Amino acid sequence: MSIPVVSDHQIPWRGALARLNGWFTTLDGVQRLFLLLIGARWLIVILLILNALPLELRDPFRRFYFHHGGDNDEFFALALSVVAGKPVKSIVGFGAAMMMIPWIVLLKPWYYVDIIVPLVITNAFILGGFSVLAVGVLARRLTKDDRIAATAAALWALLPLLTYFAFFWHFDPVILRSVHVPKLAWMNGLSDGPATFYLLLAAMTLSLNIERGKHPSLWQMAGAGAAMGLAVTFRIHVAPAVACMLGYVLLAHGWKALAVTCAGGLVAYIPQGWYNQVAFGIPITTGYISAYDYFPEAGRVTLLDRMPFSPRELLGLWDYFVVRRPWVLIPLALAAAAVLFTVWMLWRERGWRAVALGIAVPVAYLGPIALSWPFRDDPIRFAMPSYPYLLIACLYAVRAFSDILIRRGVRVKTPPTPPQSEI
Repeated sequence: MSIPVVSDHQIPWRGALARLNGWFTTLDGVQRLFLLLIGARWLIVILLILNALPLELRDPFRRFYFHHGGDNDEFFALALSVVAGKPVKSIVGFGAAMMMIPWIVLLKPWYYVDIIVPLVITNAFILGGFSVLAVGVLARRLTKDDRIAATAAALWALLPLLTYFAFFWHFDPVILRSVHVPKLAWMNGLSDGPATFYLLLAAMTLSLNIERGKHPSLWQMAGAGAAMGLAVTFRIHVAPAVACMLGYVLLAHGWKALAVTCAGGLVAYIPQGWYNQVAFGIPITTGYISAYDYFPEAGRVTLLDRMPFSPRELLGLWDYFVVRRPWVLIPLALAAAAVLFTVWMLWRERGWRAVALGIAVPVAYLGPIALSWPFRDDPIRFAMPSYPYLLIACLYAVRAFSDILIRRGVRVKTPPTPPQSEI
């Protein structure tokens, strides 16, 4: 009696595994490393959830619930009001509330913690995992250096773990570790992780055609624009960085590409525009401006008081960090010198496009956010969207500076060639 032979096509999961293996073999070594680093990021998140890496200030009865800070209640209240058909005025963006709405409809929660599990899975595992790939691809395209790309992806994947051990010097490392590790691991329902991811996704998409003469498809431009629109929906403070990217699209690819990019962004902005129209009567605005009566107990609040960015906040930032800690001027000066050096070397080696995406975008974000009132209270959190670019820039600067030292060292150590004697 013959034994029937069953092909892989008759067993769906075997066929899927075969196709997955075939796809994996087409990847190069660096791309495979990116996938392994995604797994490393997931492992760190799992260890934090299981309390194998203990965080003292957390709910011992809810493994997925870590320190938030209070904005989560604001997003949850906004999402509940939308589900109830009566959107309330809020200063926060609509993005995080938009993520909560499907789970509120499905799970009927009483409290924010009732939907924390799907939010952590979405932010920490899905967006956090793929952000490692985005950092690696962006670094590879900007610098054309596989070592920098691999190192940048590795450091970004391990950032929560590095942050966990980074506060050993502080007199109260428990608080800093418990507050900052979950935020940098995106293990919450806040808007910081998604805003950082979508801004990074837009930059990565634009970097795929960073070489001169390479023109992106219209779908690629629409996708980059959609990522920008989602980034603004989650956090209005990334708008200057998005404006910088749009300027890059115009200079690098022309008016047609810019129009398609803006169209993609506007489509992704529709939920935020709808909410703005219903709550404030105007589609293009932000709650920081329009919700002027959000704190009625404070009395009449002027437009200047609620602006997302204000020059007077820079004076408060200077007084808080520099006047009280003059030694900060030294690292600031070194950082400024490093930025200028990186711009010069990157422009020489990779051209203005790499400088625009790798340096101008984070500067466009950090400059205005320093004029924002929340930045002084939590600069580690609110500087987060700039971290991937600054990480790549720092690694590139180290490599460029070491190359200069090596070349000069070789010149010094190599003895001059003696002149040949005439015969």
